[in-house]
Amino acid sequence: MLTSITDLEEAAALGWRAPDEDHLGGWLLRAADGFTGRANSALPLGEPGLPLAAAAGWVRRWYTARGLPTLIAVPYPAGRPGSSALDRFLAGQGWTVRPGTVTVMTARAQAVARYGPAAPVRVELAAEPDDAWLARYHFMGQPELPPAGRELLVSAPWQAFGSVRAGGQAIAIGRVAVAAGWAGLTAVEVDPGYRRRGLATALTARLAALAAARGAARLFLQVEDGNDPAHRLYQRAGFADHHGYHYRVAPQPLADCGRPG
Repeated sequence: MLTSITDLEEAAALGWRAPDEDHLGGWLLRAADGFTGRANSALPLGEPGLPLAAAAGWVRRWYTARGLPTLIAVPYPAGRPGSSALDRFLAGQGWTVRPGTVTVMTARAQAVARYGPAAPVRVELAAEPDDAWLARYHFMGQPELPPAGRELLVSAPWQAFGSVRAGGQAIAIGRVAVAAGWAGLTAVEVDPGYRRRGLATALTARLAALAAARGAARLFLQVEDGNDPAHRLYQRAGFADHHGYHYRVAPQPLADCGRPG
């Protein structure tokens, strides 16, 4: 049975919950002090209950009141951003696309769990990230994880953290979160000095097996467009493109920064 883009995005949102959330009809608004686009953007999961122009203004006031740029995450069928009516509307209003478009990929958990490296790799598992895991996590190259980042990492109904260790340090890490029958793989990072040794493959397989044991039959992950090595790696593990998304950025901050009523 095929999963709609809306259903998958809704499940993904449950696995990465911002501390500040609100709703405008079927749109989910999220704020987490600016850490990650997913946790600091509006996600249109349905109709906003207002004409698009009014909804866009409402969203802009909400983010301006929090001192954040206004982002709307716009999902679309893989390779077809122009098929989204919302995206066409925002483009016509001067909203630009933020660099870093993404493809969401899906796979069967059991199939990915069977895809491991030729040589065995010991993957340690924990319910929460420890200092060594956090020291390896550098989202978008950020040197230090902000408080909101720690909160986001443990915001799912259930999550687990995998790591490969050497000399007391985490040389490879990954996170899996289960929500609404889906498992999301995030934060897969490998120390540059230990790449091409099958560590990312081992982590992916181990976390997929853990997700399947928790009852999540399907996995998803996201790969930034242009990251061809990662895309090929996940294709070999059994993932296929499901849909894409990008962020539309409001053209200018509003003069009226009061909270919308």
